[in-house]
Amino acid sequence: MMKKKDGFPGQISFVIPDRILALVKTNPLTADLYITDMGYYPQARHHFRERPGGSSQYILIYCVEGQGEIRMKESVQTIGADQFFIIPSGIPHAYRSHGQNPWSIYWIHFAGKKSEAYARFCGQVLSIERNKTSRTNDRIELFSEFFRNLGRGFSIEALEYVNQCLPHLLASFTHLSQFRLIKEAGEKDPVAQSINYMLENLTKKLKLEEIAAETSLSASHFSRLFVNRTGHSPIDYFIQLKIQRACRLIDNSDWTIADVSRETGFEDQFYFSRVFRKVMGMSPNEYRKRGI
Repeated sequence: MMKKKDGFPGQISFVIPDRILALVKTNPLTADLYITDMGYYPQARHHFRERPGGSSQYILIYCVEGQGEIRMKESVQTIGADQFFIIPSGIPHAYRSHGQNPWSIYWIHFAGKKSEAYARFCGQVLSIERNKTSRTNDRIELFSEFFRNLGRGFSIEALEYVNQCLPHLLASFTHLSQFRLIKEAGEKDPVAQSINYMLENLTKKLKLEEIAAETSLSASHFSRLFVNRTGHSPIDYFIQLKIQRACRLIDNSDWTIADVSRETGFEDQFYFSRVFRKVMGMSPNEYRKRGI
């Protein structure tokens, strides 16, 4: 079987150098819990990693698409979309992407005295069910915020910021009910409920009837209510959310326009570019060149 450790189109990865980590470990704001490596591998075909002696860090793998498997000791577990797994430090393990349905994963290596407290969440595949309050997009935006800060260099300020935010990101996995509370206030508001549903499904193509079904209203009634509240039709609003997501990806990453197109649910890059121009008044490439 072909095996590959890194180098995937559209990947993002950061490895904190040892000399920088030495400063992190002595900084009282970061010493107890800190990132050593993190990144995102989209459609990582042939991704494989084996550590017979284990790792000195805890490793979180968050699968957002596709499938893979994780071997720890004698156990082999399958992991798929909207699932995560935490590998404890010091335990021999291996993991690989599925050959025909490769995974897309966000991943973090983290260490520090407080990392040991995450041992109770280790060793099993845990699911993050998507629903109208699941905040999947918010979690991915947290990853993007980390990437943007680290992408500006490993300054003391950047490392203090991301490492102080790390418990919040980890809690979005380990304490799902609390993470989702912010969305529950709008759960009975059909417009807010439908927007939450759109945000959770930005990589998909949704029809009006599908969105309306989430609110238990007829498509015509829901559409009138939505237009009155927002000034836009539900589908136009959904497309605007997709393009907003595309803009953040273009601003915060080096992804190709094709990668951005796929990540926002457009299979045809040229159609994506036409929609982007209609919403933003310029092409994706022009948007990237304009600067911030």
